[in-house]
Amino acid sequence: MEISFSPSADYAAHGRERTQGGDDLATVSRADLRWYYFLGHLSITHSGTEIGPPWGWVPLFDAMYCVRQVMDFAQGGDALGRIDFTENDESISFERDQAGGLRMSPSYLAAESELRCPAAEFLSAGTGFIRTQLLRVMTDYPDLTRNHDTRALARDVGLEVPEA
Repeated sequence: MEISFSPSADYAAHGRERTQGGDDLATVSRADLRWYYFLGHLSITHSGTEIGPPWGWVPLFDAMYCVRQVMDFAQGGDALGRIDFTENDESISFERDQAGGLRMSPSYLAAESELRCPAAEFLSAGTGFIRTQLLRVMTDYPDLTRNHDTRALARDVGLEVPEA
C-alpha cells in the first residue's frame, strides 16, 4: 500500500499559500488549511491498482486529516471510515472485515476497482504519508512549524517538530 501526494501543475498555483503577500501559515485555521492550501494529486495504490481520485485539486491537509481519521477507524475506533473530498461529493469508503483487513471502495470508480489490504498495512502507509508530506511542506513553508494544528497532526503520527 502506498499513499502519496504531488502538487498539481494545473492547480497548485490556486492554493492560498501562493497568494501575493500570503497568509501567516503559523496562525491560519485548521479549516482553512484543510480546504484552501496545498492543492495537488492524491494517489492510493495497492498491488498495482490505483484508486486515488482522478482530479488534481485535492487539498493536502484535508487528505492528511482524512487518512488520519481512517487510521483511527482501522484500529477499531469510532472514527468515520471514509475519505471525503471537500471539493465535491466523491469519497472512498472503508470497511473492516473479520480478518483485520480493510476494503476500500471509491465512489468515482467501478466496483471492480476496490482494494483490500490488512489494516496494519494501511496504518503504516498512512503514517508514512502524513510524515513525508508534513516534512515536505514544513521545509518549504517554515511558518507551518509554528501552527498548532500542524504540530498536533505531527504528534499524532509520532513526528517530532522542532520549536520554531
